Amino acid sequence: MMHLLTLLALEASLVSAYPDIARIVQAQRLDKRVPPVLPFPEYPGVPTHALYDKFDASSQYVSTSGDHAFQVPGPDDIRGPCAGLNAAANHGYLPRTGIATAETVNTGLWQAYGLDATATLFLQTATMFFDGDPVSGRWSIGYHSDKTQSLGALGELLGNETGICAYGHLKTEGDASITRGDWLAPTDNSNCASYPQFAQELLDLAKERTGGNLTPRVLAEHQYNRKLHSIATNPFYFSPPYAGVAFTFGAHMFAYELLANHSAEYPRGILTPETFMSFFSYTRDEDGHLQYTYGHERIPDNWYRRADDDAWTLADILASTAQQCASYPTNCQVGGNTGEVNSFSGVDLGDVTGGFINGVDDLSDPEKLGCFISQNLQAEIPSFLDKVSGGNPLGQLDGLISDKLLPGLAGLGECKGIPEGRTMSEYGSSYPGAIYQFEGPRTPF
Repeated sequence: MMHLLTLLALEASLVSAYPDIARIVQAQRLDKRVPPVLPFPEYPGVPTHALYDKFDASSQYVSTSGDHAFQVPGPDDIRGPCAGLNAAANHGYLPRTGIATAETVNTGLWQAYGLDATATLFLQTATMFFDGDPVSGRWSIGYHSDKTQSLGALGELLGNETGICAYGHLKTEGDASITRGDWLAPTDNSNCASYPQFAQELLDLAKERTGGNLTPRVLAEHQYNRKLHSIATNPFYFSPPYAGVAFTFGAHMFAYELLANHSAEYPRGILTPETFMSFFSYTRDEDGHLQYTYGHERIPDNWYRRADDDAWTLADILASTAQQCASYPTNCQVGGNTGEVNSFSGVDLGDVTGGFINGVDDLSDPEKLGCFISQNLQAEIPSFLDKVSGGNPLGQLDGLISDKLLPGLAGLGECKGIPEGRTMSEYGSSYPGAIYQFEGPRTPF
């Protein structure tokens, strides 16, 4: 182990000092994967999940009939990159329009998946500020919709409410997702749609590692592979603190922790290829090739969610992401390519955080990780609001930070005495992919 850690430390120092060596290292990694520094936990999150052994069919059963029967989205309904959100909307656990609100997110994701209020409050807060309407709390689960905007002419001054994909890129959605494309990549670049080759790579990895079933360990390794793929194919790949380090991996864990089926035999859940394909809107053609249908994500019949007393919480999101940083440190690097493939250069975390975080090792501590995310969002969101309002703070937005943002981030930790963080526009000037866009000519697909 010490030999491996020494090699990794040497590699990190060389990558930071010599960009040519960085390209060589990344190219070599595509040929031979580096094993995790530490094994990723079989049951990530807080320790109690590994011991959970109860199952209650009546409370864990998720209805797929009546009001919750599957319906194909209509022409004006929006679907996007998140399989769980799409499936929840297709079954009426979220509004079938695809326009989410704080109330429907809190209630619907609990009913459908057992995602608890600490997690939904945080996710709702970050998403409505970055991608939607922080006054009404509305946001699109896909691309832009005029239905989220609540401020009339004032809302127009704030700029386009992007939704979580397409021009929502790098706000909450990031590169190297489970099956979606990188928005700025030269090909396969819809971050709203799913690509069969990425889904097949995940299923092939699961078959190699477990015989077929998808596990948290498989998904953590898939995230590592997907980041290597983005570095090798997308000259504009960029991974910021929230969308890149926290949210992208959080989505990988959601795929198991929220979509696995539960039973008396599997009280901690099991995610078979068939369950995965239903949730991710995949079928196979007569030749066995995966076929994706946009927006048809479906909760399987006879499916049982997490137990009420084994919910997935914000503490679990932080713990599992910290566990990722310990197992796959490169997954937690902030930085990106510099205009060419395999040109990854990392950001000095000490510079970004005012010395609060000085390296990826610090992010394997859930408490430090939580305050790292909080610091980043408190830096980015006021700057973001200032940019979209043309540098003129608007009276109707007074109080949003103190009344909505800070309470929504409270679950990340007390974080007292932490310095102000720097924004992406301040530290990302050497990365052509480190940009926020709000609108343009591209379609989501």
